Amino acid sequence: MSNLKLAVAVMDIGTSGVRILVGRITDKGTPKIIAKSECVVDEPINVLAPDLIATPLRDCVEKAVDTILAKTGIEITSCYVSISNDYIEQIYSTGEIFLVPQAPITGLDVGKVLNRASEVNYDDSQMLVDIVPLAYFADGELLKDKPEGTVCSRLSLEANAVVARADVCSNITKLLADCGIKTDGFVPSFFASQKVFDSSSFFSSKGGGCFTVIADVGGTTTDISIYYNGIPFAFDTIKVGGNNITRDIEVVLSVPYNQAARLKMSYNYASRSQVTATAPITLERAEVETEQDIEATYLADIINARIVDIAEKVSRQAGVLMESRGVSRTKINRFYFIGDGIVQYRGLKEVLESVIRNADVEAVDKGKDLGIKTSFTTALGMLIYISSKIKYGRRPSTVINHNEADNRRPEETPAQDSFGEKAKVAFTKLGHKAKDFFGRLKS
Repeated sequence: MSNLKLAVAVMDIGTSGVRILVGRITDKGTPKIIAKSECVVDEPINVLAPDLIATPLRDCVEKAVDTILAKTGIEITSCYVSISNDYIEQIYSTGEIFLVPQAPITGLDVGKVLNRASEVNYDDSQMLVDIVPLAYFADGELLKDKPEGTVCSRLSLEANAVVARADVCSNITKLLADCGIKTDGFVPSFFASQKVFDSSSFFSSKGGGCFTVIADVGGTTTDISIYYNGIPFAFDTIKVGGNNITRDIEVVLSVPYNQAARLKMSYNYASRSQVTATAPITLERAEVETEQDIEATYLADIINARIVDIAEKVSRQAGVLMESRGVSRTKINRFYFIGDGIVQYRGLKEVLESVIRNADVEAVDKGKDLGIKTSFTTALGMLIYISSKIKYGRRPSTVINHNEADNRRPEETPAQDSFGEKAKVAFTKLGHKAKDFFGRLKS
């Protein structure tokens, strides 16, 4: 059996299910996907349930993990977990280290200055999960590019410390521990979205500063993330998603939920202008043993009404987030809508543009663009993000491949703690409630 020392496992726990990706880290620091699985639940997942371990989420996690083991022989014993924008906030912080004697900045140095920035005060009900670098300075001079390689004697950093609700993190950690899986850390949704769209074309503007909104529409919630020139600026979550469309069809047409879900997938028209079906749709009402025919345009109108509602809510909340930070909502340059709760509808861009008129609007299926199922988009962003942070001190996940024989001679096998000696973890000051399961991330 082979222990994949440079591998990352991520688990995206959404309201509609669990998605897992496992990636082997290449020499370039990018992940190569070697395993994936998905498990969907019937009822929305609530990570704040009093007894989360007793909920269907545990069965869902175990099923997803067992599927990977059965199909690939890969056993996951630790992983990174997603956390919704709804449970996190940012706190401004700074950090500084000295290089004596003067020397080129290394990834280890960046990890050290991130560690300094993590020494920030936050509430006992919160725990530190990450650091968002805002600007690096070498000997007081602002660096326009990544700091590695710059020769200086003092490296300083302005950053935002990302803190999450400790009760949410504790609930998830206990659940995974009960399934035999340790929690390597948490990845906020806005980081995952950022990495999926990690291209200057999405986060830049010819006119200089650019505010970009990414709305990740899931089953029951939509995570809204605003970036300024690619740097996380503000974020929130609204309680509406793709499942609301199914519920609308269920209620308006008086059909069972499962039939409503099938109708939504089969006739995925964002508006009646996209309707191509000519034959009437037959509704089955088993409880009264009757049938009724409706026109496809009527179903399209139901779907359209909720898509318009989602777009309006996203636009409104993005404006609130901007103005709460003293910036006019008119400064938003573009909106991107992603997520398996919305991207499958035909004519979606046209409908979104009819609602949001003061910015460029796109509906993007990044999963399809990147050659992976749409529902794995967030998990893919998580995998890319954590893989890029390994050189700064993030630890790889513990992933064992039972199908690979380890033929290396004992002297060629790296020491268990050699990686930890080279890469210091970015966080040292953690909340009291996090110590039991996050302590091993300390340097």
